Amino acid sequence: MTPNTRLLLYAFVAVLALIALIARFKLHPFVALIAVSLGLGTAAGMPLGGVVKALVDGVGGVLGFIAIVLGLGTMLGKMMAESGGATRIATTLIARFGEARVHWAIMFVAFIVGIPVFFQVGFVLLIPLVFTIARRTGMSLVKIGIPLVAGLSVVHGMVPPHPAAMLAVVAYKADTGRTIAYAILVGLPTAALAGPIFASWIAPRIALPAENPIAAQFTAGTPRQMPGFGISLFTVLLPVILMLCTSAADVALDPASTLRGALDFVGNPIVSLLLALLFSFWSLGYRQHFTRDQILKFAGDCLAPTAVILLVIGAGGGFNRVLLESGVGNAITDRALGSHVSPLLLAWTVAALIRVATGSATVAMTTAAGIVAPIAIATPGTSPELLVLATGAGSLVLSHVNDSGFWLIKEFFNMTVPQTLKTWTVAETIIGVAGLGFTLLLSLVVGCAPRDSGTRELSAEGWIDVTATLDPAKTPVYEGDAPMRFDFLKDMRKGDKLTLSVYSMGAHSGTHIDAPMHFIANGAPIDQVALDPLIGAARVIDIPDSVQAIDTAELNRHDWRSAKRVVFRTRSTLRGWMDSAFHKDFAYIAPDAAQLLADAGVVLVGVDYISAEQFGAPAPRTHQILLGRGIPIVEGLDLRPVQAGDYDLIVLPLKVRGHEGAPARALLRKR
Repeated sequence: MTPNTRLLLYAFVAVLALIALIARFKLHPFVALIAVSLGLGTAAGMPLGGVVKALVDGVGGVLGFIAIVLGLGTMLGKMMAESGGATRIATTLIARFGEARVHWAIMFVAFIVGIPVFFQVGFVLLIPLVFTIARRTGMSLVKIGIPLVAGLSVVHGMVPPHPAAMLAVVAYKADTGRTIAYAILVGLPTAALAGPIFASWIAPRIALPAENPIAAQFTAGTPRQMPGFGISLFTVLLPVILMLCTSAADVALDPASTLRGALDFVGNPIVSLLLALLFSFWSLGYRQHFTRDQILKFAGDCLAPTAVILLVIGAGGGFNRVLLESGVGNAITDRALGSHVSPLLLAWTVAALIRVATGSATVAMTTAAGIVAPIAIATPGTSPELLVLATGAGSLVLSHVNDSGFWLIKEFFNMTVPQTLKTWTVAETIIGVAGLGFTLLLSLVVGCAPRDSGTRELSAEGWIDVTATLDPAKTPVYEGDAPMRFDFLKDMRKGDKLTLSVYSMGAHSGTHIDAPMHFIANGAPIDQVALDPLIGAARVIDIPDSVQAIDTAELNRHDWRSAKRVVFRTRSTLRGWMDSAFHKDFAYIAPDAAQLLADAGVVLVGVDYISAEQFGAPAPRTHQILLGRGIPIVEGLDLRPVQAGDYDLIVLPLKVRGHEGAPARALLRKR
C-alpha cells in the first residue's frame, strides 16, 4: 500500500468515525471533531505535539475571522427583530405582492432577512408573520411556510455575509462580493423552485390539523411601532452593498488608487458588518426610542446561543488543519487531479454525504471545504466562488430526522414525521440538486467548466512582471559574487551603424534560479531543471518587516500548507532593496522552515532578495535541504507590484548547459 493510499484510508475511516460518533452515539459534534482530529493526526504519523498544535492552529485560524462575523451578524439580526424592522420588510413586500402571491413575497422576505442571521434565528423571527398571514387569508400553512424555509436555507448555505456561507468563502479564498453576485443568480431560482413552486404543488396534498397551539401563541399580542421599510431594507443590505462595491472597485479601479484602497477596507466583511451594526444602533435603535441599556441588552442576549455554533465551527477548522498537515490534503489532491473529477461535483458530493450522515449543514460545509480546497487550488480554471455555492448546495440536501431543523419545522407546522419528510425534506433536496444544477450552468459562463484548451486565446492580460531590473548602478550583488558590468561594443548614438552590447555578471545576479547543482554534489544543472515546478499555482506570503528569520514558528503563522509553490514577500520588498546596495540583514529562510517546506511537498520556493540563506551562516543548510530534495529556489524577485495571495506563476531561467544557476524572467497572475 502506497503512503498516499494509506493516508486516504485514514481520512475515510476518520470521516466514518465522525459520522458514527455524531449520528449513532449522539456525541456532540464539537467533541467528536476534536477526538477524530487527534486520532487522524496520530494515525497518520504526525508528532503528538504537532497534532495538538495543528488542531489549535486550525481552530484559531477559523475563529479569528468567523467569530467576529458571527457575532456582528447575530447582533444585526437581533436589532432587526427587536425593532420590528424584519416585520416591516415582510409586511411591505406582502402588501405589494398581493394575497394571491403572498407565498412569493415570503420567499423574498426570507432571502433578505436571512442574510445576517442563522436559519433557526430567521425562522423564529419570521414564523409569527407566516402564522398571521395563514390565519388572515385562510391559505395553507404549508404553502406559506415552505417558501419561508426555502429562502432561509438558500441564504444559509450560499449567500455571504451569512456566517455559514462565509465558512466556505474563507476556506476557498473566494472573493466575497463576487460570491454574493453569483449566489443571488443561483439562489433566487433555486429558492423559487423549492419554495413557492414546490409549495403550491405539495400544499393541497398535506392535510394539517385545524388547530396549531404554537401558532396561537405567536399570533397573540400587538406589535410595537415599526421602523420604515426603506431604512429597514437599507440597514440589512448595507454590508452586502459595501462588499459588492469592493468587488466592482477591484475590476474598475487601478490597484494603486486611493479610492480602491478605501473601498477594499470598508468592503471587508468584518468592517462592512461593523458599519451596518453601528448604523442599526441608530436606525433601528435610537430612532425607535430604545435606550442605550436596552440596545446593550439586545447585543448581549443574542451572543449566548452562538457559543455552541462557534465551538463546532472552530473544531471543524481544527479537523481541516490536521487533514492538511498530516498529508491527507496533498494525497486527496493528487488522487483527484489524476481522476479529473470536477471540483464542483466533488465539493457537492462530499458536503451532501456528510450532511445526510450527520444532519449538520455547518459540519458538512466545514469538512467538505477543508477536503476540497487543496484540490481547487491545484486545478486550473476552478472558480472559488462557484465552489462556495456547490459546497453550500450539497450541505443542504436531504435533511431528515438527524437534523434539528427537521424537528423545528415539524413542531412549528404541527406535522407528522411522514408529512415533514414529504415537505421539508423534499424542499431541502430540491435546493441541493437545483443549486448544483444552476451552479454548473453558471460555470459555463464564468469559466469554471472544462473548456477545449485548443480554443483558448493566450494573452498578456493580468500578468505582472516580478523580475528585478538588471542595472549595474542599482542591482545588489552578493558579497564575493562577480561584479556586474554592461558595455556597448557599438552604439548608434555615437555614429555606429548598429547597437551591440556585452554583459558581464554572475549566474546569481538579479532574479535568478538556483539549481540543485549549486550545493548538491551530482545535482542537476540549471538546463536540466524540469518545467513542472517552474509553472503553476503559487502562494505569495507576506512576512512582517520586523522578521528576519523565517523559521518554523513564523512559517506556521501563515496559511501555506495547501500551496505547492511558496513565495515570500519580506522586508526586502518593503524597503526596496532589490534597487539598492547589498544589505546583509535581509530576511532568510531558516533550515527548520526549509525542512518543513520540503517535507510538505512544496515544489518551488521563492524569495525577494538575492539569497534565501542567512548571510554568514556557518553552513548552507537551507540550500542543501531544498536543493537536496530537487526543489529549485527562485531568488531576487521584485514583489513590489503584488500583494499576498494566490497566483499563477511562470519563472523561466536561461538554459545554460552544465551550470548551477541562471538569471530568470518571472511573472505572476492573480488567480
